[in-house]
Amino acid sequence: MGVTEGVSAVSDEQSRAIPDPVGGLRALPIDPDIDEAQSPPRRRPTSRWPRFAPGVLLAVFLGGILGGGARYGIGLAAPAAVDGFPWDIFAINLSGAFALSLLLVLVLEVFPPTRYVRPALGTGFIGAFTTFSSLATASDHLLAHGHPMLAIAYTLGSLFGGLVAVSLGLAGGRAISANRRQARRPEGAPS
Repeated sequence: MGVTEGVSAVSDEQSRAIPDPVGGLRALPIDPDIDEAQSPPRRRPTSRWPRFAPGVLLAVFLGGILGGGARYGIGLAAPAAVDGFPWDIFAINLSGAFALSLLLVLVLEVFPPTRYVRPALGTGFIGAFTTFSSLATASDHLLAHGHPMLAIAYTLGSLFGGLVAVSLGLAGGRAISANRRQARRPEGAPS
């Protein structure tokens, strides 16, 4: 059987193993931190356990130590009142939402491609700095101590405040990205 122009000699079994470049896995966006732009078709893994890059794990670990330490320090410096609004957790989570959205825009649009910035700062530092469990624990504490309206206000304020913080972080990151593109554009070039 000959090969015609534009058609490759690939068996049915091989064609099922190679993702479709138009609508399959190769059409998905590339993650510059972990994906390779042109990766060969993958063979069946020899192990059920995922492979982790030691450098990326170390970056997440070190970022997590620093983020957890920062959270602990803020909790010591500005502890919340026993049955009052948990301002420390509220401020930490909102600032973390802002920082994460700003970081992601900067990593994807401004910084040169790197493998370690997003895992170290996004997953490690900001992940340890902000936790959903603290929001849930503080809300539960307020409910258990007879402050249901304060618990509801705290939960809703955290959710909607987080959305506002993310929007501001995205807008700030996009403004920085646009300013950098504008600064690189030669004078007199059309915008």
